[in-house]
Amino acid sequence: MSPSTSSPRDAWNRLRPDAVLVVKDLLVLLESDGSSQDIFDVYLYAKRLLAEAMEARIKIDLDQSCEAFHDLRGKLRTVMEDRYSAQLPAAYLTVPYGSVVHEKLFLTLLQRQGNEVPASLLRIVTADSVHTERRVRELRELGLDIVTAKASGSDTYKLDSLELDLSFLPTIIYNTASSKKHRLMPEPELKNLLKIAD
Repeated sequence: MSPSTSSPRDAWNRLRPDAVLVVKDLLVLLESDGSSQDIFDVYLYAKRLLAEAMEARIKIDLDQSCEAFHDLRGKLRTVMEDRYSAQLPAAYLTVPYGSVVHEKLFLTLLQRQGNEVPASLLRIVTADSVHTERRVRELRELGLDIVTAKASGSDTYKLDSLELDLSFLPTIIYNTASSKKHRLMPEPELKNLLKIAD
């Protein structure tokens, strides 16, 4: 089975023995103060192999659907419809940011709820070193209680609670309408209904 179609458990089992060996090789070179070239060659190989292995390992913990994520999105949708369905087009009452990446990020934060999670770990979850922080900000835009901080000079994220901040609803709706270029309702009318200032 190829790595791209293997399960996270299969990938981990395939990569783990090589990861153990390369770490041992690197340790031997470091302890014996081997040549610079040998140390760097083994280090670069180890770095790549360990990154693949750690990505596979963390995906084992994430190889499941996150019911809490879907429940929170459902709650948000219900509140949105209860408050605004009589006044706004149904197309504006959708909950964004429901991708698999958003779900896996949320699940990672949920599994460590109340603890700071390094951004570097979240980048492993998404396999994306560029847009991970943006995806976390998008979760916060849903009203999720995600706190950002710095620890040892690195960004961290912490899911404090599962209580939604519903004050974000008008912004969610407005952003959805903007993405649809306000075709279904004039922007000034929408802003007035949502009480969004210019």
